[in-house]
Amino acid sequence: MASGTLSPFFDAHVHLPAYPDPERVVASARTRGMSLVSVTVSAAEAAPNLLLRKAHPSTLRCFLGVHPSEALTSEGALDRLAPLWEGADGVGEVGLDPKYSEVSPMSTQMLLFRAQVEVAERLRKPLQVHSRGAEEACLDVLEGRSLRSLLMHWFEGEELLGRVVSQQSSFVSFGPALLYSKKLLRMARKCPVESVLTESDGPVPFAALGGAEGPGLVPSVAFKLAEIWGKSLDEAVHQLALNAESYLG
Repeated sequence: MASGTLSPFFDAHVHLPAYPDPERVVASARTRGMSLVSVTVSAAEAAPNLLLRKAHPSTLRCFLGVHPSEALTSEGALDRLAPLWEGADGVGEVGLDPKYSEVSPMSTQMLLFRAQVEVAERLRKPLQVHSRGAEEACLDVLEGRSLRSLLMHWFEGEELLGRVVSQQSSFVSFGPALLYSKKLLRMARKCPVESVLTESDGPVPFAALGGAEGPGLVPSVAFKLAEIWGKSLDEAVHQLALNAESYLG
């Protein structure tokens, strides 16, 4: 990836700092011919994530951000991340989620989200957004921004899909739940092929898949997309690689 070309399979969203042995995950992905985007949820994960990228520049891209789950304990996090964002490949995972704390115009979550969106806009970095339960609120913040590119990670706002894909350089990622979720299947059929990326959200396990998790599930997601699109696996993987290049620049 240092040369600007991506491996055939692409995991757009994985939490490598959350693994007890992230080096093993990276090595396994490399043997599968995969590229990874590793995201953070807190400032504490930033330095380990940057070190992983430094050790594996051909396989890994590094995004830095503070997740909405950490909003109420994130005092000083943006100051800690400020000198590191310039050297990161993108901003994420950021967003809004009422599961964790209040989401309102002046809430801690909202202020944190807006600040990080502004970082991505100012530095012209790709952005990854978590929007579970707050899809419309996230899109209201993002609309009109001059973003280099945007990924709505694991987006579930079916009725709002058009608002996402109508924006330039905006993408929606599908993960292993696509293999069994009727709602995600409907969304994948509606989503323009040039706006789709694949992800694992590892190390999140999937009970419906026997507890399987991690980047190793991404090829199965790509195969499912090929089936939905009526393409061969090679054709689908090629399209997904083009999408990844467009998203990352």
